[in-house]
Amino acid sequence: MASIAQVREVLRGLNPDVDRKVKGRYPVRFRGISFNIKDSDVDTYLQNRESIKRPEETAFFIPGHYEHVIEIQGRGPGAYRLLREDDDIKIQHGNGFLIQLSGISSNYAISLCDSESIDKDILRNIFMRSHRFRGRDDVDLVELLSRVITVKVISPESHAFHKNIKQLKAIAEAGIYHIAFGNGVGVTLSSSWDRSSYWLDTRRRESVQFPLRTYHSELVAYYQLALGSESLILSYLALYKILEYFFTSASEDVLHQKIKEKLVTPDFSHSKVTKLRELVKTVRSFDQRMDERKMLVTVLEKYLDKTELSQWINDYEKKHPGNYTTDRDIFGESQKVDKNDSQLFPSISKRIYHIRNALVHNKEGEISRFIPFSGQEKILFNETPLLLYIAEELILKTGKDIAF
Repeated sequence: MASIAQVREVLRGLNPDVDRKVKGRYPVRFRGISFNIKDSDVDTYLQNRESIKRPEETAFFIPGHYEHVIEIQGRGPGAYRLLREDDDIKIQHGNGFLIQLSGISSNYAISLCDSESIDKDILRNIFMRSHRFRGRDDVDLVELLSRVITVKVISPESHAFHKNIKQLKAIAEAGIYHIAFGNGVGVTLSSSWDRSSYWLDTRRRESVQFPLRTYHSELVAYYQLALGSESLILSYLALYKILEYFFTSASEDVLHQKIKEKLVTPDFSHSKVTKLRELVKTVRSFDQRMDERKMLVTVLEKYLDKTELSQWINDYEKKHPGNYTTDRDIFGESQKVDKNDSQLFPSISKRIYHIRNALVHNKEGEISRFIPFSGQEKILFNETPLLLYIAEELILKTGKDIAF
């Protein structure tokens, strides 16, 4: 039987007040919250304590039991139907394997507290849930953490996978895919206790004047899609569409100017073969050099002011030092915005186009690609503000003045 000292030890991350045992439970108090912990749960935990492993921040393992925190994606009705109060989902195999989607296990819950310090996001889960049980004296630790849903893989002791963490995790991932398929709801393994969602970060609330221009409706539609999407991938690509819209027209303007310069020279004549060849060469060489990234540079050169863009970067980096102007790994490639006059637009276009390709392409073995729910969302979170600023400038500068 667990002693009071042992209960304090395994809950040391909470620095709890535990002084007695009542009917098979230990009343626990910390930071104004009261709950109980069963002596049987502490006994079971102590029996497994030496074999516990935490292979990832949000994963728990003892031989024959792999457990991983999951996230339910989206806000549709299916997400709310997937797991109702006290419900769980089970998938069983005839050889004794079990996949279960349910609340956190007591072993995992206690292990989170069995540390010198407890993660602030875990504490937030406890405090958020404690208000619901105010006035009750029979609440236990698992109930306080009931917002934490995990997928569990239980394997028979005789099986070769019993101690294979990598294989049990792979089965867990396959299981939540089947659950997602069967319920039409996105379910993913959580990579961090920080459950904050990443969305397009505007963080502003400003008064606006009556519009003095009308704007291109297609561009505004993509802008609204970017602001309203729960997916940063969709937000980034929607904003990129606004830039991409001008690729052809901006590039053609440059080519037309070059052609005009040839046509207006004093010695040009439609009857001079050499001059016509020079004209054809100008068109061909322009077409050969003009790929999408160079088109992007052309759009920036045509519509954006270097001084204003550079100043925006300065202002942004006052709150986010070095976000753009220091070397950072962006999807497998070192990127840095060079604010020198000749390199500002090329370095920004290279960065934006590289991110776009990482989102769009997914060739096996390619380093520069985006993998959902892998933690790479934070890169997009840091990168979308620059693209948002550029898209807003394009919408504004291509608008038409209203003749009041």
